[in-house]
Amino acid sequence: MLSIHFPGRLIVTRPSAAVCHVEDFDSEACTIAKEYWTVSDWRTDQPGAYTAVLWEYGPVDQCFINTTAEAPCDQGYVPHYSVNASSVVDIQAAVKFADENDVLLTVKNTGHDHLGRSSSPGGGLSIWTHGMKGIEWHAAFVPENAPADVSTYPAVTVSAGEQWIDVYAAAAEQKRIVVGGHARTVGAAGGWLTGGGHSAWSNKYGLGIDNVLELRIVTAAGEHKTLNEYTNSDYFWAIRGGGGCAFGVITSVTYGTYPEPNHIQAVFVQVNATTVESFKQAIEGTFQAIDAMTAAGYTGYAYIQRPADSTPAQPAGFGGFFNLADGNDLTLASSARFLELNAIEGVSAFVFPVEYPSWKAYTDIYLTDLNIAQNVIDASRLLTPSVIYNRTKLDPLLDMIAEYGAGFNFIGRVKNDTRAGTAVHPAWAKSLGVLSFGANWHDEAPLEEKRAKKEMVIEQSRRLSKIFGPGQGTYVNEANPFEPEWQDVFWGSNYERLLEIKRKVDPTTLFVCNRCVGTDMIFEP
Repeated sequence: MLSIHFPGRLIVTRPSAAVCHVEDFDSEACTIAKEYWTVSDWRTDQPGAYTAVLWEYGPVDQCFINTTAEAPCDQGYVPHYSVNASSVVDIQAAVKFADENDVLLTVKNTGHDHLGRSSSPGGGLSIWTHGMKGIEWHAAFVPENAPADVSTYPAVTVSAGEQWIDVYAAAAEQKRIVVGGHARTVGAAGGWLTGGGHSAWSNKYGLGIDNVLELRIVTAAGEHKTLNEYTNSDYFWAIRGGGGCAFGVITSVTYGTYPEPNHIQAVFVQVNATTVESFKQAIEGTFQAIDAMTAAGYTGYAYIQRPADSTPAQPAGFGGFFNLADGNDLTLASSARFLELNAIEGVSAFVFPVEYPSWKAYTDIYLTDLNIAQNVIDASRLLTPSVIYNRTKLDPLLDMIAEYGAGFNFIGRVKNDTRAGTAVHPAWAKSLGVLSFGANWHDEAPLEEKRAKKEMVIEQSRRLSKIFGPGQGTYVNEANPFEPEWQDVFWGSNYERLLEIKRKVDPTTLFVCNRCVGTDMIFEP
């Protein structure tokens, strides 16, 4: 019956390791899968693959790549069928079929998602938008129904299946930049956008959603609508930060663009500490330097390694890279804030400045994908001055960092000119970056260990809630997929308005995803 509705477009979807198991065994395909298992570009081209493999695996009979062919291979969280959409008409047909037949519906481009929002615990049908390619440039874009005197912008329209790596390459040919993600497999017109979309350019140009001039979307009613400030403005507000596919299937997005800088400066930093106390002091000093670094134009990504349990303690600390986007020659002056950490007893800080001739030269080297084909979950919060400069909050936070280590997407103070016009958590207005804890495990780990790791991350979320207090928020795209207080932590005071709009545009709750607005799909550990 399904194939009649989607001639030539329907795929029986199986987990990406299924070709190595008896039921679906294919010797040649299995060899390829094993060779490219951790290659992000290969994974994005498979309808049943996800960058984080735990969103393929179910709770039992998980379909692993490195087991015998006779080992169980359950369907897991992979939808049973995918519509390989190449047009808006294909998407509309899938939406109509799911609505009329009460079929669980999910949406997937690349499967790069920390919360499993393109997975399904109950099979169903997936709209796979990865084949919908297209990049169109505009010298002076005018949104639909805009007044005659509206300002126009150089802009680019990207289709649903595009990835940032390709958009950046196209932008370089135009000598423009687009505010986008920092990983190869991140889609340019899907979950990254609906979650807010932080970027290396956010402290200068805002979040991804702040740069959206217009988008087009297939609604739960199967209509193809235009959303912008002048057309369906409430809907436009909700989709920019409302998360996942909760409000429909985006078919294209038009972003404003900016002139390419003359060159890019970057600073690589390594800070080592010999004691737990010096480690905490170094982290505190770095947090308190963020405002000055932001003012100088820096943004970056840091990885904080916890002190070792051994005696004597092995060096701990953090490393990262901080890129200066505007091309001004401020490297030495700004990196001096890191060198000042050498004044802390037991701390040694090293700074390595590097220059690149263009943003493309930088992204060609550093736009990579981390944790591909791994089991990884996060617990995160937006780091704000109210935490950094409050000892009753900062001290227990430093204790957590010393206990677990952390990741820190140092975005700096995001340009917030239009913050009230989007649906992301209000805490973004004061955020300095995203601080993440988390856990990972191997496929072969005992079930008890996996459950314990998940429970540990849930406990990390609870501890963060206690430390950060009222008004806390997080970046939805890098949040805990099992977040206990997800409505408040993801959207805060915006949730009620989002829920009202959700009920208006999707009254039957056709579009569901893990911990999305108005959803009844909640993944449990």
